[in-house]
Amino acid sequence: MQTRRRLLQTAGVTASFLLVGCSSDEPTATETDTSTETPTDTETASPTPAGPTAVALRDRTRAYVERLVDGEYTTAIEEYEYTDAVTQQLDAATLESVWTTQTEGLGEYVEIATVQSATQQEFLVTDAVVRFTGGRVIIRLVYDDAGRIAGIQFPSAGTYSPPAYADTSAFTAQSLSLDTGDGCTLPAELTLPTGDDSVPGVVLVHGSGPLDMDSTVGPNKPFRDLAMGLASNGVAVLRYGKRTSACNVDPAALSLDATVTDDALTAAATLCEQERVSRTAVVGHSLGGMLVPRLLARDDSLAGGAMLAAPARPLVELIPEQMRYLLSLDGEISDGDERRLASVEETITRIRNGTLDAGERPFGLGGPAYWQELQAYDQVATAGDLDRPLYFLQGERDYQVSVERDFGRWQETTPGRFDAYPSLNHLFVSGEGQSTPNEYFRPSNVAEGVTTDLADWVRGETGGY
Repeated sequence: MQTRRRLLQTAGVTASFLLVGCSSDEPTATETDTSTETPTDTETASPTPAGPTAVALRDRTRAYVERLVDGEYTTAIEEYEYTDAVTQQLDAATLESVWTTQTEGLGEYVEIATVQSATQQEFLVTDAVVRFTGGRVIIRLVYDDAGRIAGIQFPSAGTYSPPAYADTSAFTAQSLSLDTGDGCTLPAELTLPTGDDSVPGVVLVHGSGPLDMDSTVGPNKPFRDLAMGLASNGVAVLRYGKRTSACNVDPAALSLDATVTDDALTAAATLCEQERVSRTAVVGHSLGGMLVPRLLARDDSLAGGAMLAAPARPLVELIPEQMRYLLSLDGEISDGDERRLASVEETITRIRNGTLDAGERPFGLGGPAYWQELQAYDQVATAGDLDRPLYFLQGERDYQVSVERDFGRWQETTPGRFDAYPSLNHLFVSGEGQSTPNEYFRPSNVAEGVTTDLADWVRGETGGY
């Protein structure tokens, strides 16, 4: 059967369980458990294997990945039981080669973001999303009904394709660089509508993490989509790489302003200098959206700001909520999950108390100065003191920023335009059912309606600036 052949295939070797290459299977929810992810197939999932429970195998997968992260390849071979077919192919050196090849160029390890599981015929499949400072990788362990490792896969993230709504004849793209004044030069690109008329412009401001100018996540490039979509609709766009992505800096030593605010203001000043740009606004996503009021308060020349999936609450409230959501996707919270949640809460307490150690970077973000500035920043109060237009956009399938507790609070407290999109997730990409991190690894594009709504607002046609 098709699924079994997929589970048995390896790079160049058929009827073998060791899957060391990139798999083309995109995880999709099964009918039997819509909260989990399984390899794509037309067949229905079978009952849960009679061996170790799904919870136990998820914990086993997490521990296995931790061995790989720590470079304990021999331990991973000796402490885990494999099927005979895998044992014949896999040793510590091979495992090391496979892991380092898949994670090369992704930077420093941050965390195991989530582990999900589902059954596929007689196998139980677990997907661990492993986050690094420069990206993520999915490692899939396939277990037989006795709990032995029957396969190792790295599901392919696919490749990016420009959105269908991008009219490349309607704009030009010009490479620029932003001089931050401290030896760090940021790559940038100006997407400018064709013609000679004056046009409004926006600067795109990233969310958290060391993101490039496209805000790349897996195969998706939401900022490139926004740039092309807006430019196709008469809006100039400047986007740039974050300094934590483009420059040799220590993120633990940077403040919030040094990480985000200062460079965003440099980008805005650069866009304002463009001859055809009549006025400039900022468009921020996630953390970048949260900081839009901060940017407007620092620069009176900015005409307004759009906030995409912007938290209204402090990040220290969102992070434990996100973690619990991810750990409960399968409907169960194991003892190991509870310990991880307790560890998160302990870290949050130290952030609140200002007792982080020098060089410490909780949750892979910034160091003590970063969190100190975040703790002192009240985005809702700052927005309330502004006299320029704000535009709030929110995907209703977003599990990272809450429709009720964030978007709803903005609506209750802050004047502006508000648009919510029922089928969109945190990346403003369309989907169905319960949102999971694996969605971010499926090639897609920002929804066209988001780009046209933004363009209308920026041009002042729907109550914008």
